[in-house]
Amino acid sequence: MLCWSLSAFAQSHEAWAAYEKARNQYLAKNYDFAIPYLQEAVQHSPEFMDAYHLLAVCYDERGDVKQALVNYEKIMAEKDVDEKVWYNVGRLYLADKQNEKALTSFKKAIEINPSYKKPLYHINLLEAEATGDTAETKEEETDDDNKASDRDNDVVLYTAVNLYKQKKYQEALDETYKVRASDVNAKVFYMRGICFEKLKNKNAALEEHSKAVGMDDTHHEAHSRLGLLHFNKNNFEESYSHFTRAYELNGEDHELMHFAGSSAYHLEQYDETISLLTKYLDEKPEDGKGHYLLAAAYSKTGDDARAHQHLDTSADLGYAKALRRIAEGFDDNKEIDNRTTEEETTITTTTKRIGYTLSKKPEEGGRKLTKKELKAAKKRARKARKARKRNQ
Repeated sequence: MLCWSLSAFAQSHEAWAAYEKARNQYLAKNYDFAIPYLQEAVQHSPEFMDAYHLLAVCYDERGDVKQALVNYEKIMAEKDVDEKVWYNVGRLYLADKQNEKALTSFKKAIEINPSYKKPLYHINLLEAEATGDTAETKEEETDDDNKASDRDNDVVLYTAVNLYKQKKYQEALDETYKVRASDVNAKVFYMRGICFEKLKNKNAALEEHSKAVGMDDTHHEAHSRLGLLHFNKNNFEESYSHFTRAYELNGEDHELMHFAGSSAYHLEQYDETISLLTKYLDEKPEDGKGHYLLAAAYSKTGDDARAHQHLDTSADLGYAKALRRIAEGFDDNKEIDNRTTEEETTITTTTKRIGYTLSKKPEEGGRKLTKKELKAAKKRARKARKARKRNQ
């Protein structure tokens, strides 16, 4: 408390007010909001070491290794720091591929606290790598060591995610290879997979996502991406397997039921298609494409009444393929079929958050109708339904 009070009195009122605002934002984990207040604090009081320290921590939490190091180096040049600061600095040097500085920092931490296990673990690894003695890297990790390793990975992955969001896919991919081979986990493989997808290397994407689920079968995002990639290669057994597994793991993503149903349809498992799509349309009743596919599945099982019902609903919702099917003259003896061209069976998705939530682009089953054509097609569809009712 005495140190805190002395620090407070040493700063200007403006600097301290900005620091308090930053600290509140930091405690709420709003690091992006905390940083401007801290920059304001050090502008008012350039020797405000606590503000530089919190800046370093905020940049570290954001995964901005360079800026975190800049601020840590400032406080280390001005005052003695404890073993935890030396460890954090060493970890950042390690992420920045400055291994010699990392080793020095970890040793400083051990000098202050010889029983501190986290830096000791990294010292053993770095010294083993330097001598090429891989046998000595067979360490027994404690829970703390595992957390330290995970955090190192997260720093790299945070940078990769930011590059991905900036559409710098090759740079994002390169960043993932900065993770030590022994530390690569399912998240790293998944990140590589979505980068390869953006770089149009579908085979490499398949390989990386397969590695992700091989390491962690509960990684539902990787299962989702594998489902999409296999579907678009017409590997419907694989796509069905991955979509159903992904839905088991993430029941909130109802689109996965639609994709699994589409795969089942192409496998001629029409009862399974009906089961999956019925559940899907309970959640998404406004999906015209879903109703059309369900109509096609009912048609294949010979249930024409339900096939007509869902075809009509699909047309009412403006799905172009259903509207054309009715407008061209519905033939009760002709099955509704959802398998047309390869282009039309391709599933296209976007990723709102690095592939964590799938969302289909609205597809109209071919050329999009103009408003005039849509109005006319709906009118023809209504007439066709009335005619069928009269005939029944």
